[in-house]
Amino acid sequence: MRNHTRFLTSLAAVAALVVMAGGCIFSPDEGDNPQPPAPTYPFADTPEKLMTNFKNAYGRMNVDEYRNVLHMQYKFLFADGSPAAPTEGYYTREQDLQSTTRMFNGEQGLDPDGLPKPGVRDIDFDELTLLTVWEDVPETDINFPGAIRALYDVKVVFYLDTEGLNTITVDSQQLFYLKSISEEQDDGSTRTHFYMIGQEDL
Repeated sequence: MRNHTRFLTSLAAVAALVVMAGGCIFSPDEGDNPQPPAPTYPFADTPEKLMTNFKNAYGRMNVDEYRNVLHMQYKFLFADGSPAAPTEGYYTREQDLQSTTRMFNGEQGLDPDGLPKPGVRDIDFDELTLLTVWEDVPETDINFPGAIRALYDVKVVFYLDTEGLNTITVDSQQLFYLKSISEEQDDGSTRTHFYMIGQEDL
């Protein structure tokens, strides 16, 4: 069976196109005080932890943790000319979650020509590499005023639910926008929590 690989530009584009219509790890001996493993989804009090949660949620197809990553005012900006872009040129949080939930559930969908396409069986999130420092977004920005942003290299392989190997690969650069919120804890203290308020496909 041939390996059919297509290159698209964004995670949201893949979600939209797909759903629109034993091993052993050895570690050094740590004696009597082994270190506990890092949590898969740490409390996102830094941009780095938030991006870890984003990558892990997507790679594990965990829509609940993916939802926890997104700010209530989240928006995904599609690249100009994207075949998956809606008329407005962006997805709201609700639109993104609807599309991504269906993809994570392996539902079949339609391509832009209305032809049926297989659902996604598995996802490998191979690369999420920070290329720039986090910088402040001007208050005059029309989409994400007051957020911080950074550029990342992104590579994700989507394995489609077919008999032979059939994949869609995202290999692109994306701008990620984060916003922090001071949240009150059970003990009355406050703690900074980062959320993803936007992505921009370049």
